Parts: sequence; C-alpha cells; structure tokens
Amino acid sequence: MRDNRTFKIILAVACFAAAGLNAYRFAKGESDTMDIVLGVLFLLAGIMYVYRLRKGI
Repeated sequence: MRDNRTFKIILAVACFAAAGLNAYRFAKGESDTMDIVLGVLFLLAGIMYVYRLRKGI
C-alpha cells in the first residue's frame, strides 16, 4: 500500500483550520455548546494526524 503522507497533511491542516474557525466564532460570542465540542474534536483530530505523521504510521 502506498504512503498517504500528503493526504494526512491535508487532513491535519483542514482539522486545524476548522478548529480555528470554531475558536473564532467562540471569541466573537456567536457560539453554542456544539461549536465548542466540534472545536475540541477537530483539534484532537488534527493532533492525531500530526502524531501519525511524526510516528510514520
């Protein structure tokens, strides 16, 4: 199976961008509980992809 390094990088960037947008909505005061939950989940997913990139999994 070929290496999907580029795909993992794109997913990590997308997850951090989505978490950043949710944090921006939270900072503006236009958020609810679901925005906070989604922001944390996107942040954790981005961290997971960076971890997988660093470990070579």
